[in-house]
Amino acid sequence: MPIIQRVFSYISKFLILSIAVMLTLSLSTAVNKAHAKKVYKFTMQNMFSLNHPVTTAVKEMAKNLNKESNGRIKIQVLPSGALVKGPNVFETVGNGSIDMGTTCSCYHGGILPVAATSFALPGDPRGVDEITDFIYQPATIAFLRDAYASQNVFYGAPLVWDGYTIVSKEPIKTWEDLKKIKIRASGTIAKTLMEMGVPTVFIPFSEIYVALSRGTIDAEISGSHAESYLAKTYEVAKYQTVPNISGAQNCEVILNMERWQELPDDLKAIFEKALKTCSLKVAQIFNEDAVSVKAKMEAEGAQFIQLSDDAVTQWMHTAVNLWDNQLAKEDELSAKYIELVKQDLRNRGYKF
Repeated sequence: MPIIQRVFSYISKFLILSIAVMLTLSLSTAVNKAHAKKVYKFTMQNMFSLNHPVTTAVKEMAKNLNKESNGRIKIQVLPSGALVKGPNVFETVGNGSIDMGTTCSCYHGGILPVAATSFALPGDPRGVDEITDFIYQPATIAFLRDAYASQNVFYGAPLVWDGYTIVSKEPIKTWEDLKKIKIRASGTIAKTLMEMGVPTVFIPFSEIYVALSRGTIDAEISGSHAESYLAKTYEVAKYQTVPNISGAQNCEVILNMERWQELPDDLKAIFEKALKTCSLKVAQIFNEDAVSVKAKMEAEGAQFIQLSDDAVTQWMHTAVNLWDNQLAKEDELSAKYIELVKQDLRNRGYKF
Protein backbone atom coordinates (compact mmCIF):
# COMPACT_ATOMS: atom_id res chain seq x y z
CA MET A 1 0.00 0.00 0.00
CA PRO A 2 1.46 3.43 -0.92
CA ILE A 3 2.54 5.57 2.02
CA ILE A 4 -0.09 8.25 1.36
CA GLN A 5 -2.90 5.64 1.42
CA ARG A 6 -1.63 4.19 4.66
CA VAL A 7 -1.49 7.65 6.26
CA PHE A 8 -5.07 8.35 5.19
CA SER A 9 -6.15 4.94 6.51
CA TYR A 10 -4.61 5.64 9.92
CA ILE A 11 -6.14 9.11 10.04
CA SER A 12 -9.58 7.75 9.13
CA LYS A 13 -9.43 5.04 11.80
CA PHE A 14 -8.27 7.62 14.37
CA LEU A 15 -11.10 10.00 13.48
CA ILE A 16 -13.72 7.23 13.67
CA LEU A 17 -12.39 6.07 17.04
CA SER A 18 -12.31 9.64 18.36
CA ILE A 19 -15.86 10.33 17.22
CA ALA A 20 -17.06 7.09 18.83
CA VAL A 21 -15.40 7.99 22.14
CA MET A 22 -16.86 11.49 22.06
CA LEU A 23 -20.36 10.16 21.34
CA THR A 24 -20.07 7.68 24.19
CA LEU A 25 -18.91 10.34 26.63
CA SER A 26 -21.62 12.74 25.47
CA LEU A 27 -24.31 10.10 25.88
CA SER A 28 -23.03 9.14 29.32
CA THR A 29 -22.94 12.78 30.40
CA ALA A 30 -26.46 13.34 29.11
CA VAL A 31 -27.77 10.30 31.01
CA ASN A 32 -26.05 11.38 34.22
CA LYS A 33 -27.42 14.90 33.90
CA ALA A 34 -30.90 13.61 33.23
CA HIS A 35 -30.70 11.34 36.29
CA ALA A 36 -29.28 14.10 38.45
CA LYS A 37 -32.08 16.47 37.49
CA LYS A 38 -34.92 13.98 37.88
CA VAL A 39 -37.55 15.23 40.31
CA TYR A 40 -39.23 12.66 42.58
CA LYS A 41 -42.74 13.71 43.51
CA PHE A 42 -44.63 12.14 46.41
CA THR A 43 -48.28 12.50 47.40
CA MET A 44 -48.61 12.14 51.15
CA GLN A 45 -51.93 11.42 52.87
CA ASN A 46 -51.71 12.88 56.37
CA MET A 47 -54.30 11.49 58.81
CA PHE A 48 -53.95 14.11 61.53
CA SER A 49 -55.89 17.33 62.06
CA LEU A 50 -54.56 20.72 61.00
CA ASN A 51 -53.65 21.70 64.59
CA HIS A 52 -51.90 18.41 65.40
CA PRO A 53 -48.12 18.41 66.03
CA VAL A 54 -47.62 15.68 63.42
CA THR A 55 -49.13 17.94 60.75
CA THR A 56 -46.74 20.72 61.73
CA ALA A 57 -43.77 18.34 61.60
CA VAL A 58 -44.55 16.66 58.25
CA LYS A 59 -45.15 19.99 56.53
CA GLU A 60 -41.79 21.19 57.81
CA MET A 61 -40.21 17.94 56.60
CA ALA A 62 -41.62 18.43 53.10
CA LYS A 63 -40.25 21.97 52.96
CA ASN A 64 -36.81 20.93 54.24
CA LEU A 65 -36.57 17.95 51.88
CA ASN A 66 -37.25 20.18 48.89
CA LYS A 67 -34.44 22.48 50.03
CA GLU A 68 -31.90 19.81 51.01
CA SER A 69 -32.42 17.87 47.77
CA ASN A 70 -32.15 21.02 45.64
CA GLY A 71 -35.69 20.54 44.46
CA ARG A 72 -35.28 16.85 43.54
CA ILE A 73 -37.75 15.64 46.21
CA LYS A 74 -41.16 17.26 46.34
CA ILE A 75 -43.89 16.15 48.76
CA GLN A 76 -47.49 17.26 48.55
CA VAL A 77 -49.01 16.88 52.03
CA LEU A 78 -52.77 16.31 51.79
CA PRO A 79 -55.09 17.16 54.71
CA SER A 80 -56.81 14.46 56.73
CA GLY A 81 -59.31 12.46 54.69
CA ALA A 82 -58.51 14.14 51.35
CA LEU A 83 -58.03 10.82 49.53
CA VAL A 84 -58.47 8.14 52.20
CA LYS A 85 -59.23 8.06 55.92
CA GLY A 86 -56.65 7.12 58.54
CA PRO A 87 -57.56 3.42 58.89
CA ASN A 88 -57.03 2.91 55.14
CA VAL A 89 -53.69 4.70 54.72
CA PHE A 90 -51.51 1.63 55.25
CA GLU A 91 -53.21 -0.57 52.67
CA THR A 92 -53.45 2.29 50.16
CA VAL A 93 -49.74 3.05 50.48
CA GLY A 94 -48.92 -0.65 50.13
CA ASN A 95 -50.85 -1.01 46.86
CA GLY A 96 -49.33 2.19 45.47
CA SER A 97 -52.53 4.23 45.17
CA ILE A 98 -50.78 6.90 47.22
CA ASP A 99 -47.03 7.31 47.68
CA MET A 100 -46.74 7.85 51.41
CA GLY A 101 -48.72 8.73 54.50
CA THR A 102 -48.99 9.09 58.24
CA THR A 103 -50.89 6.45 60.17
CA CYS A 104 -51.03 4.65 63.50
CA SER A 105 -50.08 1.00 63.63
CA CYS A 106 -53.19 0.05 65.61
CA TYR A 107 -55.19 0.67 62.41
CA HIS A 108 -53.54 -2.07 60.36
CA GLY A 109 -53.28 -4.83 62.95
CA GLY A 110 -55.75 -6.85 60.88
CA ILE A 111 -53.26 -6.87 57.98
CA LEU A 112 -50.07 -7.06 60.05
CA PRO A 113 -50.76 -8.25 63.64
CA VAL A 114 -47.38 -7.09 64.96
CA ALA A 115 -48.34 -3.53 64.04
CA ALA A 116 -51.14 -3.56 66.63
CA THR A 117 -48.88 -5.30 69.15
CA SER A 118 -46.28 -2.55 68.81
CA PHE A 119 -48.73 0.30 69.42
CA ALA A 120 -48.83 1.83 72.92
CA LEU A 121 -48.34 -1.41 74.84
CA PRO A 122 -50.50 -1.33 77.99
CA GLY A 123 -48.40 -1.34 81.14
CA ASP A 124 -45.22 -0.31 79.31
CA PRO A 125 -43.45 2.10 81.69
CA ARG A 126 -41.23 3.73 79.03
CA GLY A 127 -41.83 7.31 77.99
CA VAL A 128 -41.45 9.17 74.70
CA ASP A 129 -37.66 9.49 74.65
CA GLU A 130 -37.05 5.88 75.69
CA ILE A 131 -39.42 4.41 73.11
CA THR A 132 -38.06 6.65 70.36
CA ASP A 133 -34.55 5.46 71.25
CA PHE A 134 -35.76 1.84 71.34
CA ILE A 135 -37.33 2.01 67.87
CA TYR A 136 -34.19 3.56 66.40
CA GLN A 137 -31.95 0.84 67.81
CA PRO A 138 -30.57 -1.16 64.84
CA ALA A 139 -32.28 -4.42 65.81
CA THR A 140 -35.70 -2.81 66.29
CA ILE A 141 -35.76 -0.59 63.19
CA ALA A 142 -34.52 -3.51 61.05
CA PHE A 143 -37.22 -5.75 62.53
CA LEU A 144 -40.01 -3.25 61.81
CA ARG A 145 -38.77 -2.52 58.30
CA ASP A 146 -38.61 -6.21 57.46
CA ALA A 147 -42.13 -6.73 58.81
CA TYR A 148 -43.58 -3.79 56.87
CA ALA A 149 -41.73 -4.78 53.69
CA SER A 150 -43.88 -7.93 53.59
CA GLN A 151 -46.79 -5.59 52.75
CA ASN A 152 -44.81 -3.56 50.18
CA VAL A 153 -44.45 -0.73 52.71
CA PHE A 154 -41.27 1.04 53.80
CA TYR A 155 -41.37 1.92 57.52
CA GLY A 156 -40.03 5.47 57.38
CA ALA A 157 -40.05 6.82 60.92
CA PRO A 158 -41.86 6.54 64.26
CA LEU A 159 -44.04 9.41 65.43
CA VAL A 160 -44.01 9.12 69.21
CA TRP A 161 -45.87 10.97 71.93
CA ASP A 162 -47.25 10.32 75.41
CA GLY A 163 -49.28 7.22 76.13
CA TYR A 164 -52.91 6.85 77.14
CA THR A 165 -54.66 8.51 80.05
CA ILE A 166 -58.17 7.89 81.41
CA VAL A 167 -60.49 10.87 80.91
CA SER A 168 -63.56 10.58 83.13
CA LYS A 169 -66.56 12.44 84.53
CA GLU A 170 -65.84 11.14 88.03
CA PRO A 171 -62.41 10.67 89.66
CA ILE A 172 -60.79 7.27 89.04
CA LYS A 173 -58.35 6.04 91.70
CA THR A 174 -58.77 2.25 91.56
CA TRP A 175 -59.87 -0.30 88.97
CA GLU A 176 -62.95 -0.97 91.06
CA ASP A 177 -64.04 2.58 90.26
CA LEU A 178 -64.00 1.69 86.55
CA LYS A 179 -66.25 -1.33 87.06
CA LYS A 180 -69.08 0.98 88.09
CA ILE A 181 -69.12 3.08 84.91
CA LYS A 182 -69.28 2.85 81.11
CA ILE A 183 -65.82 3.33 79.63
CA ARG A 184 -64.80 3.61 76.00
CA ALA A 185 -61.59 1.77 75.09
CA SER A 186 -60.15 -0.21 72.19
CA GLY A 187 -57.36 -2.55 71.17
CA THR A 188 -54.94 -3.93 73.74
CA ILE A 189 -56.12 -1.42 76.36
CA ALA A 190 -59.63 -2.87 76.15
CA LYS A 191 -58.21 -6.42 76.30
CA THR A 192 -56.24 -5.58 79.46
CA LEU A 193 -59.28 -4.02 81.13
CA MET A 194 -61.34 -7.11 80.33
CA GLU A 195 -58.65 -9.26 81.97
CA MET A 196 -59.24 -7.16 85.09
CA GLY A 197 -63.00 -7.60 84.92
CA VAL A 198 -63.66 -4.08 83.63
CA PRO A 199 -66.23 -4.06 80.78
CA THR A 200 -65.67 -1.63 77.90
CA VAL A 201 -67.60 -0.25 74.94
CA PHE A 202 -66.32 1.01 71.61
CA ILE A 203 -67.27 4.37 70.13
CA PRO A 204 -65.47 5.93 67.12
CA PHE A 205 -62.91 8.56 68.05
CA SER A 206 -64.84 11.36 66.34
CA GLU A 207 -67.92 10.64 68.49
CA ILE A 208 -66.24 10.57 71.92
CA TYR A 209 -66.86 14.22 72.83
CA VAL A 210 -70.60 13.99 72.10
CA ALA A 211 -70.89 10.61 73.86
CA LEU A 212 -69.32 12.06 77.02
CA SER A 213 -71.46 15.20 76.93
CA ARG A 214 -74.68 13.16 76.52
CA GLY A 215 -73.73 10.59 79.15
CA THR A 216 -73.59 7.70 76.68
CA ILE A 217 -70.22 6.93 78.28
CA ASP A 218 -68.71 8.04 81.59
CA ALA A 219 -65.03 7.74 80.71
CA GLU A 220 -62.78 7.21 77.71
CA ILE A 221 -59.26 6.05 76.87
CA SER A 222 -58.16 7.27 73.44
CA GLY A 223 -55.05 9.39 73.81
CA SER A 224 -52.72 11.51 75.89
CA HIS A 225 -53.41 14.59 78.02
CA ALA A 226 -52.34 16.77 75.09
CA GLU A 227 -54.76 14.97 72.79
CA SER A 228 -57.55 15.45 75.33
CA TYR A 229 -56.76 19.14 75.19
CA LEU A 230 -56.82 19.17 71.37
CA ALA A 231 -60.11 17.22 71.30
CA LYS A 232 -61.51 19.35 74.17
CA THR A 233 -62.82 16.26 75.97
CA TYR A 234 -61.70 17.85 79.26
CA GLU A 235 -64.63 20.26 78.81
CA VAL A 236 -67.15 17.45 79.37
CA ALA A 237 -65.06 15.08 81.53
CA LYS A 238 -62.75 17.03 83.83
CA TYR A 239 -60.79 14.21 85.50
CA GLN A 240 -57.53 12.83 83.99
CA THR A 241 -55.47 10.05 85.52
CA VAL A 242 -51.73 9.99 86.05
CA PRO A 243 -49.45 8.18 85.36
CA ASN A 244 -50.19 7.08 81.79
CA ILE A 245 -51.53 3.54 81.52
CA SER A 246 -49.62 2.67 78.36
CA GLY A 247 -46.23 3.17 76.83
CA ALA A 248 -45.81 6.11 74.50
CA GLN A 249 -47.94 5.97 71.36
CA ASN A 250 -45.94 5.24 68.25
CA CYS A 251 -47.59 6.19 65.00
CA GLU A 252 -45.51 6.39 61.83
CA VAL A 253 -44.56 7.80 58.45
CA ILE A 254 -44.73 5.11 55.76
CA LEU A 255 -43.87 5.00 52.05
CA ASN A 256 -44.71 2.71 49.17
CA MET A 257 -41.74 0.37 48.84
CA GLU A 258 -41.39 0.75 45.06
CA ARG A 259 -41.41 4.54 45.31
CA TRP A 260 -38.76 4.37 48.02
CA GLN A 261 -36.57 2.05 45.98
CA GLU A 262 -36.74 4.40 42.98
CA LEU A 263 -34.65 6.93 44.85
CA PRO A 264 -30.90 7.00 44.22
CA ASP A 265 -28.73 6.42 47.29
CA ASP A 266 -27.87 10.09 47.82
CA LEU A 267 -31.55 11.04 48.00
CA LYS A 268 -32.35 8.07 50.26
CA ALA A 269 -29.74 9.38 52.71
CA ILE A 270 -31.25 12.88 52.62
CA PHE A 271 -34.75 11.42 53.04
CA GLU A 272 -33.71 9.19 55.97
CA LYS A 273 -32.20 12.18 57.76
CA ALA A 274 -35.36 14.24 57.20
CA LEU A 275 -37.58 11.41 58.45
CA LYS A 276 -35.63 11.13 61.69
CA THR A 277 -35.68 14.92 62.15
CA CYS A 278 -39.46 14.82 61.67
CA SER A 279 -39.75 12.05 64.28
CA LEU A 280 -37.73 14.01 66.83
CA LYS A 281 -39.71 17.18 66.04
CA VAL A 282 -43.01 15.48 66.89
CA ALA A 283 -41.63 14.30 70.24
CA GLN A 284 -40.21 17.77 70.93
CA ILE A 285 -43.53 19.54 70.24
CA PHE A 286 -45.49 17.14 72.44
CA ASN A 287 -42.94 17.37 75.25
CA GLU A 288 -43.03 21.17 75.11
CA ASP A 289 -46.83 21.16 75.06
CA ALA A 290 -47.20 18.74 77.97
CA VAL A 291 -46.51 21.29 80.72
CA SER A 292 -48.49 24.13 79.15
CA VAL A 293 -51.44 21.87 78.30
CA LYS A 294 -51.73 20.68 81.90
CA ALA A 295 -51.75 24.27 83.15
CA LYS A 296 -54.34 25.34 80.57
CA MET A 297 -56.69 22.46 81.40
CA GLU A 298 -56.34 23.03 85.14
CA ALA A 299 -57.15 26.71 84.62
CA GLU A 300 -60.41 25.61 83.01
CA GLY A 301 -61.34 23.22 85.81
CA ALA A 302 -59.68 19.94 84.84
CA GLN A 303 -58.20 17.84 87.66
CA PHE A 304 -55.36 15.32 87.48
CA ILE A 305 -56.00 12.26 89.65
CA GLN A 306 -53.12 10.07 90.83
CA LEU A 307 -53.74 6.33 90.53
CA SER A 308 -52.72 4.47 93.67
CA ASP A 309 -49.45 2.52 93.69
CA ASP A 310 -51.43 -0.70 94.08
CA ALA A 311 -53.54 0.17 91.04
CA VAL A 312 -50.43 0.88 88.93
CA THR A 313 -48.77 -2.39 90.02
CA GLN A 314 -51.90 -4.41 89.33
CA TRP A 315 -52.24 -2.84 85.90
CA MET A 316 -48.65 -3.56 84.92
CA HIS A 317 -48.74 -7.17 86.07
CA THR A 318 -52.00 -7.78 84.21
CA ALA A 319 -50.63 -6.11 81.09
CA VAL A 320 -47.38 -8.10 81.04
CA ASN A 321 -49.37 -11.31 81.42
CA LEU A 322 -51.42 -10.19 78.43
CA TRP A 323 -48.22 -9.66 76.42
CA ASP A 324 -47.21 -13.27 77.04
CA ASN A 325 -50.56 -15.04 77.02
CA GLN A 326 -52.25 -13.25 74.13
CA LEU A 327 -50.15 -10.81 72.13
CA ALA A 328 -47.06 -13.01 71.79
CA LYS A 329 -49.26 -15.88 70.65
CA GLU A 330 -50.95 -13.96 67.84
CA ASP A 331 -48.07 -14.54 65.43
CA GLU A 332 -44.32 -15.11 65.28
CA LEU A 333 -43.52 -11.45 64.65
CA SER A 334 -45.55 -10.31 67.67
CA ALA A 335 -43.65 -12.79 69.86
CA LYS A 336 -40.35 -11.43 68.53
CA TYR A 337 -41.42 -7.84 69.17
CA ILE A 338 -42.47 -8.61 72.76
CA GLU A 339 -39.04 -10.17 73.34
CA LEU A 340 -37.34 -7.03 71.97
CA VAL A 341 -39.43 -4.91 74.37
CA LYS A 342 -38.61 -7.09 77.36
CA GLN A 343 -34.89 -7.02 76.58
CA ASP A 344 -35.00 -3.24 76.33
CA LEU A 345 -36.83 -3.00 79.67
CA ARG A 346 -34.17 -5.20 81.29
CA ASN A 347 -31.40 -3.07 79.78
CA ARG A 348 -33.00 0.05 81.23
CA GLY A 349 -33.40 -1.48 84.69
CA TYR A 350 -37.19 -1.83 84.76
CA LYS A 351 -38.78 -4.52 86.92
CA PHE A 352 -41.74 -6.38 85.45
